[in-house]
Amino acid sequence: MDNVFVILTVVVAVSFLLSGIDDLFIDAFYWIRLLYRELFLRGTIRPIRQQVLCSIPEKWTAIWIPAWHEHEVIGSMVSHTIDSMNYRNFDIFVGTYPNDRLTQDAVESTRARFPQVEKIVCPNPGPTNKADCLNWIFQGMLLAEQKKGIRYEIVVLHDAEDIVHPLELKLFNWLIPRKDMVQLPVIPLERPAGCWTAGTYLDEFAENHLKDLLVRERLAKVIPSAGVGTAINRAVLDEIAAASQNQIFNINTLTEDYEFGAGLSRMNRTGILAQFTVTRTQAVMRGWWHRRKEIRVVRERVAVREFFPDRFALAVRQKSRWVLGISLQGWKDLGWPPGFWIRYMLYRDRKALYANVVTAVAYLVILYWVVKVAINGWGRGPNLIRSRWVADVVLADTFLMLHRLVQRFVAVVRISGWLQGFLSIPRAVVGNAINFVATVVAAEMFFTSERSGKPAEWKKTAHVFPSAEQLMEHRRNLGDLLLGNRLITPVQLQKALQAQRRDPKKKLGRVLRELGYISEEDLLAVLGRQLGLPSGSIDFCSIDRAWLRKLPRETVEALLVLPLRVSNGVLEVACADPEVPGIKSRLEASLGCAISMRIASEADIRLAIAHAYLLPEGHAGTFLGELLVEAHAISQLDLDRALRIQQSSGRQLGEILQDLGLITPEMLAEALRKQEMAQSSSRT
Repeated sequence: MDNVFVILTVVVAVSFLLSGIDDLFIDAFYWIRLLYRELFLRGTIRPIRQQVLCSIPEKWTAIWIPAWHEHEVIGSMVSHTIDSMNYRNFDIFVGTYPNDRLTQDAVESTRARFPQVEKIVCPNPGPTNKADCLNWIFQGMLLAEQKKGIRYEIVVLHDAEDIVHPLELKLFNWLIPRKDMVQLPVIPLERPAGCWTAGTYLDEFAENHLKDLLVRERLAKVIPSAGVGTAINRAVLDEIAAASQNQIFNINTLTEDYEFGAGLSRMNRTGILAQFTVTRTQAVMRGWWHRRKEIRVVRERVAVREFFPDRFALAVRQKSRWVLGISLQGWKDLGWPPGFWIRYMLYRDRKALYANVVTAVAYLVILYWVVKVAINGWGRGPNLIRSRWVADVVLADTFLMLHRLVQRFVAVVRISGWLQGFLSIPRAVVGNAINFVATVVAAEMFFTSERSGKPAEWKKTAHVFPSAEQLMEHRRNLGDLLLGNRLITPVQLQKALQAQRRDPKKKLGRVLRELGYISEEDLLAVLGRQLGLPSGSIDFCSIDRAWLRKLPRETVEALLVLPLRVSNGVLEVACADPEVPGIKSRLEASLGCAISMRIASEADIRLAIAHAYLLPEGHAGTFLGELLVEAHAISQLDLDRALRIQQSSGRQLGEILQDLGLITPEMLAEALRKQEMAQSSSRT
């Protein structure tokens, strides 16, 4: 038995040494390049600013989401994406199956609220595989282009459980078509410290998407797609479609996204990993004895976030699909394309087949020798221990293992902090166990498929979308949006937050206005973007006084709301604070119809209320400003301008109109005479 384990020890030690040197090269390249950029290129490379990013004309973008049995999450994911997205010219295409009625119904329900959602039904019953669904989504997109008379220049891939960053499409819009494929980092959502299986995903993605893909991009010029957060230049899809009868993705592999990205090299196309950060605020708990919440300004990566499996069996199920598609089917389908660095990166992907097994054997070898030494003592150990070259290799392996743990620790700390960084060290054992079992399962699936001639079965991973409370952490708050649009500085935000802590009842927007840091127009525009609601001033002519009978003046003044007009069966209501709990349902009950909210300033609503309730219905023309508009003495825009000046100054409307040169004293006197006559008539 000793002889067997002596041989295994040598094989494991040499394998670890070769693999460790390979990983060490990637680490060294990354850190040397980072140091070089910091020392010599820091002043010459200036990242694009967010306001420039947002000023670029928007290309039409299509988001593709394949969905099989996703009825529990698809509605929430699509709604959250549309509500939070800082982009206008995009449509979402959801691929469904004829035998999945629940998912179809969920998509239809979402379409009723969001016209930019398109449902695509694959002709074959599900589940087929993701590649087949994506190919049919492409066909559906072509039909939508004909119907709408537009062309989608960018295609973005997502899954039904993704949390999409609000600036994602803006970033893609800037990079494409200069780049053929753009991949965003994928960052798993944090779970509690005890969720070690889910934590292994955080550890692996932190290192792969912060370091390895950057090195791969630099050396091989292409990177594999992660299947989510991937943007593709439409011209690339058209080129592939023309050469493959519209079969853009390979339906014979379970990792079509990986093969798509890796295959760009054969088309002389390039792919990059987009690294872009924005400033945002984050609530943190400070203090050991007296815990308090403190708002800090931090840098946030534009990335895709999602939950990954937290059960060992589910993790094996998902990773076996990755190993099968990347290391086995990818080897069979892609072969070894020309180019040293491309082949080298493919080798790194495929060595997982061997490395995962060797790692499991290493645990067995270590356990054997520990038991052997415990029984016989160190001095009576095997001759192998005394062999100088083996001892040197084991020592080198130990150094490389510690180096590997440090590299992963640093990567995890950069994303999730010190606690998760320290947990990544013991979690390495769990990750190795998952990878070994997944490799065995993948090999069994591959050889069974080869023998039978049937395609390997695509096994769906159960998806979970975050709850409303969990999404609050990723929803961009007012301070983040103001910082991102450069409307305030981090110093001004800190001062406003300090002032708000002294008077917690005041909202942040009001504090910023009182400090003079932001105009009312800019504040309303950002609030509307944050809440996904239209914003702006109120057109007094749009007020339908028939609705005022259902809402007493005391109610609208208490809630700071005002019904405006009906459009397509929905009543539009202006509101100063749409986030008051239950305000929408309360108004719908009082008014007896469906309503849509829009945001207006408190002062604007108070002025509109005074205008709307000044006289009974049918006497709208007795208001001074409206009399002048009806007489064509001034325009409605002139009146709105004067009313806003009156709102801030408190001066008489007639005086303001004269100062602006819009009317003469004679015109004012005549209008006042008509107003008095109308009011006298109303009183009688």
